[in-house]
Amino acid sequence: MGYDKEVEMIHLAHQMDLFTTPYAFTADEAKAMTKAGADLLVCHVGLTTAGSIGAAEAFSLDEAIQKVMVMAERVGTSQDLMVICHGGPFDEPENVGKALKQMPGIAGFFGASSIERLPTERSIRGQVEAFKSLELAR
Repeated sequence: MGYDKEVEMIHLAHQMDLFTTPYAFTADEAKAMTKAGADLLVCHVGLTTAGSIGAAEAFSLDEAIQKVMVMAERVGTSQDLMVICHGGPFDEPENVGKALKQMPGIAGFFGASSIERLPTERSIRGQVEAFKSLELAR
């Protein structure tokens, strides 16, 4: 399914008065989704970097902030359109907190891997390490 089809789906969902939250990867895509009626635009800057399967190559935090701001400036922010960031180096609370302080008008952060995968990986790793450290009866 091409991006144009996704834009069309957001437009139809908007006409049905559904709350829409599409991803945009470029300023042009952000503009298209805004024109289609997006309620909340997710500025996606690539795969999350942290964790066991995090992206090996990604934007630096400063580059990701700039990319989000370019998309946000292209569409503007208002009460009718919320803009949030997602992906890449927006992976840990300290990175997201630092970034949000530098992105006026950005309403927040969309967590996926950062909320469900990363904590699970840490928990599983800790549990496995606890079992590995058990001593056997001799």
